[in-house]
Amino acid sequence: MFLFTIGTPLNEEKIKNNIHYQLEQMRQDGMDIIYEDSILGDCAFIKCGFKDNLLTRLTDKRIYDDFKYYISRIVVDEIINHWEIKLIRKIVKENYFYLNAKEKNAVVAMVERLLREDWIVQDFSDDNITRKNKLIHHIMEYFEMNEVLNIDGFVNFRMNHYINELNLMTDRAVEMFIAEREYNEFIKLLKYFVEIQECKIDAIHLIQQVCDGRYLILDSGKNKINNEYLDELREEMPDGEINYDDLLISTLITISPREIYIHNAGNFRNRELLRTISSVFSDKIHFCSGCEICNTMKETIETNLYRQ
Repeated sequence: MFLFTIGTPLNEEKIKNNIHYQLEQMRQDGMDIIYEDSILGDCAFIKCGFKDNLLTRLTDKRIYDDFKYYISRIVVDEIINHWEIKLIRKIVKENYFYLNAKEKNAVVAMVERLLREDWIVQDFSDDNITRKNKLIHHIMEYFEMNEVLNIDGFVNFRMNHYINELNLMTDRAVEMFIAEREYNEFIKLLKYFVEIQECKIDAIHLIQQVCDGRYLILDSGKNKINNEYLDELREEMPDGEINYDDLLISTLITISPREIYIHNAGNFRNRELLRTISSVFSDKIHFCSGCEICNTMKETIETNLYRQ
């Protein structure tokens, strides 16, 4: 007895084979099911159901619901694996026509990455109302009133909520792409300033102080750098608007050392700042976590904890 029918594009043999494979997996899991292929127009249809000797068990609603759930999950897997990327490309093409081909491909790749990360987070989530489960529930509701589901038509005309989520994810990816592009242009500009700047000191040691989060810059003799560099930069900033992260970047560019030793990088509160410094000064950067300065900082932290 056939209960549900799944329709797929006739020219997508891989999709039909995947559905066959998953139906065979259901058999191996102990469900005594049958399925049969047919062709109508440009679609291939796969009828799914139970063998005749199980008809009496169909009165058990739990068995029927389990079967409906498995079929719905098969449909969702195919949507995610084969239709999702097409929908993303369509959204990018229609909504972000001003991007060139390379930029569009980068955005599509970023959306795919975000979706993969989203699935991973949901797989480890205690929340049962995940995006995938929402799709399965939506398809199960459809099968309550319908026996035939053409995946292509279902995706295009009955999954507005799902497509809206893809739109939102694409918007997020474009924002991230533009932010990353602007960041890279900013880094390129800073690197240019470093290249044209005359080196004023051979090496500096950079530490973030635990007590107040401010940055300490020492010369190769472990002495504090002359504050004239910092004073000049502070005077250029309006009162009350001193950003010590920006001030540090400006100071490093002004001093333009040949080598920068960053101590106890794990203690730096702003990880993005470390990324920026590493990108701008690249091969001049050295990370240290076991010298005299590092040990002194560690002792300071332990002392402060003990006093608390």
